[in-house]
Amino acid sequence: MARLRTDRRAPAVAAWPLPPDLAAKRDLIASAGGRFCAVTFTKKDGSERLMQVQPAALRHRLKGEAASDAARRATFTRQERHPHLLPVWDVRARGPRSINLATVSRIAVNGGVHRFAS
Repeated sequence: MARLRTDRRAPAVAAWPLPPDLAAKRDLIASAGGRFCAVTFTKKDGSERLMQVQPAALRHRLKGEAASDAARRATFTRQERHPHLLPVWDVRARGPRSINLATVSRIAVNGGVHRFAS
């Protein structure tokens, strides 16, 4: 009888690196830390959305190491399959949301406004 593998920890780094333009957007949003950041992007249905986010707030609301193995595997799988999606804390909705980095057109952070071609 085959033995089931019980140690299913995911590696700390995603297997698929982001393209440089998406990595730059991710880093720009993350640079806000605990401060607020405004991100304008196009939703999947084609409408434009302005979201007020607080990047560091999401980490404090997740279980991290206290999460179950299944939850940690699911998080890693999502990061691996959808590297263009950035999970953030939506200040207005008071909940976690995802931003498609490929459709971001504007980021206002740290007193500066950065515009990107759609």
